[in-house]
Amino acid sequence: MKGFLKVLGITIGVLMLAAVTAYFVWFNNPYEHTLKLDPDKVYSPDGQDYLITNAKIIDVEAGIVHEDRHLIVRNGIIDRIIEGPIPEDLSTRFTVTDAENRFLMPGLIDMHAHLNSGGLIAPDSTTRPMALEQFARYGVSTIFTLGGHGFDQQITADLIRKQKNNKLVAPQILAAGDIITAPGGYPIPLLPMMTGIPADEIDVNEQGILTVTEETDLNAVFSRKKELGLNGVKVMVETGLGGASTEPRLSNEMVQNIVQKASTFDLPVFAHVSRQDDLEDAINARVDVIVHTVGDQVLTNAKYLFEKMKADSIYYVPTLSIAYMYEYTASAEILDDPFLLPYRSERTHRSLENWPVRQMMVKSSGIDPAEHKDNMLQNFSLFYDAGVPIMMGSDAGNPSVIPGYSAHKELEFMSQAGMSNAEVLRVATIIPARFLNLDDTIGTIDEGKTASFLLLDDNPLEDILNTRSIHRIMIEGYWIE
Repeated sequence: MKGFLKVLGITIGVLMLAAVTAYFVWFNNPYEHTLKLDPDKVYSPDGQDYLITNAKIIDVEAGIVHEDRHLIVRNGIIDRIIEGPIPEDLSTRFTVTDAENRFLMPGLIDMHAHLNSGGLIAPDSTTRPMALEQFARYGVSTIFTLGGHGFDQQITADLIRKQKNNKLVAPQILAAGDIITAPGGYPIPLLPMMTGIPADEIDVNEQGILTVTEETDLNAVFSRKKELGLNGVKVMVETGLGGASTEPRLSNEMVQNIVQKASTFDLPVFAHVSRQDDLEDAINARVDVIVHTVGDQVLTNAKYLFEKMKADSIYYVPTLSIAYMYEYTASAEILDDPFLLPYRSERTHRSLENWPVRQMMVKSSGIDPAEHKDNMLQNFSLFYDAGVPIMMGSDAGNPSVIPGYSAHKELEFMSQAGMSNAEVLRVATIIPARFLNLDDTIGTIDEGKTASFLLLDDNPLEDILNTRSIHRIMIEGYWIE
């Protein structure tokens, strides 16, 4: 018996040592988030004036291709689109790029982004510029970031300023800043897992989370967002994610007060929901956007909710990447995707190779991944078939939801779920541009609009996977590579 106990003790000790070693070697891996683009080189003072010849322009509104077009880009703006022969003097006045009959489509707009890695590692200050660069390299030219993962809204405002001043290779950044939740509400219980910080050492304000009560001065909250140049409000209408236990949640009256007060500051309200009761409460409060899809059940008796969303112009951002998140995390299948490899972060990639941590994360969620995925996809079809207005958003930054890359996956998932390719392109371009009241500058390729687009080898109207046939990317008048 003593011999057995001795062997058992040694075995346990070896396993514990292996676990500790695995933690340090894998979870805290030695790789770094390395930027591949130098802003000083990308944003060269020599150019922003280009003649792009022989392009096929994807008209996302009409769902057609305009062939044999030539674009003049001046100071980051599409100054002129020419059909037919090119005036001879133009080639001497501009830097010429021959598109060689490739396809131009407007830059993607991701309406639910986070500046995290998509790996199984806590965020830090190096993660944010890496994530922004990844968005840009994948042709996402505008993001709406709905709260920080491990940082507050002052840092978000600083990133917005750096992007505008060409100090970061990044898309246009719109942001909600600090998220609003109830004391002890979602996602506060998840912060130790998300950040690697013990619960008793976490400062929720530093993590970009604002807890509100009836005593909170909402005027001050929203005035501060406007002072920082932020663009919206994210409110957690969440009683418990997936199979999690019930958590404190903002009251319906408080959600309604937030919506009403935010509207006086011209700040749209994005409501995080994952259960039907919370979805109903958010819709009845007349939030502006529902983010996520109910995943714990297929919606029942929801026709009146869809009708109310259409009547009140409440938009829906399905984040189907979250439907696939657990499957992709468990299998790590995306790590072999050739479309991911050129722009990957070695630190992120290494963390996702950690089989034990991946399985632990999936099992600890309390969610049946297959059922969760099926519920979300069925619910997406219900929203879509009902004619609810939809915008693309990936929820990039969550495990296996890689910035930029996941936007193209989101297009794929919506196409697989029944959307036509033309519809998919619209919900990722002109529809969010209109929601943001920015359709005079982004969302389509037209004269007077910002020169942010993807130059593709193949036509995405024929196959949505062709958005990945990236030849070059232009962001705000600069070829970024």
